[in-house]
Amino acid sequence: MTARVLSTVSVLVDLPFAAPHLPERGGDVLGVAGAPTPGGGFTVVAAAARQDVAAALVGLVGPGPYGTLAARCLAREGVAVLLTPEAPGPADANGATDTGLCVTITEPDGERTFLTAPGLEAHLTPGMLAAVRVHRKDVMVVSGYDLVNPGGRALAAWVTAVPDACVLLDPGPLVGEIDRDLLLAVAHRADVLTLNERETRLLGGAAAVRHLVRPEATVLRRRGAAGCVLDTGTSAHTVPAPAVTTVDSTGAGDAHTGVLAAEVLRGTPLPEAVRRANVAGALTASRRGPATAPTRGEIDAHLARHGG
Repeated sequence: MTARVLSTVSVLVDLPFAAPHLPERGGDVLGVAGAPTPGGGFTVVAAAARQDVAAALVGLVGPGPYGTLAARCLAREGVAVLLTPEAPGPADANGATDTGLCVTITEPDGERTFLTAPGLEAHLTPGMLAAVRVHRKDVMVVSGYDLVNPGGRALAAWVTAVPDACVLLDPGPLVGEIDRDLLLAVAHRADVLTLNERETRLLGGAAAVRHLVRPEATVLRRRGAAGCVLDTGTSAHTVPAPAVTTVDSTGAGDAHTGVLAAEVLRGTPLPEAVRRANVAGALTASRRGPATAPTRGEIDAHLARHGG
């Protein structure tokens, strides 16, 4: 079996909206809406696939118009979907059985704010996950978003039971909403914990984050334009990020994680893997849209021109 990046990060459909600023409570803001486009976990698994490695989604895609859009785009990237709904299909609190939605509001400085309505992808079960075969050389990506979902307990049990594959955990913006026991269990299983400054702060700071993982695990603290702190437990140093003009930070962290997973799968030494992931995150932030991760060739070209 060919080793793969296995992303468990839920694929949603983004409804992008560019606004001059966020509205006050009860107010309104005029802006510009974009066309629906796959986002969320799509960005992660597409970023990995664009590095010329095998990538698959361990997740559900709905049968409705949003799921159909997501499935078409996943196929275009060469990403296999490994899960199928159990019959009758699970539904969210509103009775929906399609892929979920995320309204993505982007301000002029590139900062983004999300409003997420989970759908079919939130309802993983132990039976669905048990059907997935994991190779010892696979690299598995897990998001805190999915630990918050109704299927979070099933996902955590499955991930922590996988004996050999490399696990990357990104707690994500909802880190404060994750059941503490689930977070601790998956973090202790993780080989790499990658998170941004806000998430680090919500978890109590760098020292507290370090204690969430095993001594031999790696912690990556993404600091945007300031680069990424690579903490191996015995040493820590900053891997710089290239300077770009940020126009939309949507998906930059997901692109970073997807490229990092692909490079770990390739056996790239971690400092170089982080360097390439930093380029991917920066280039994504310099482009509009949630799924604009660069290809491996684009990263190579950037490094050839700028050296990092």
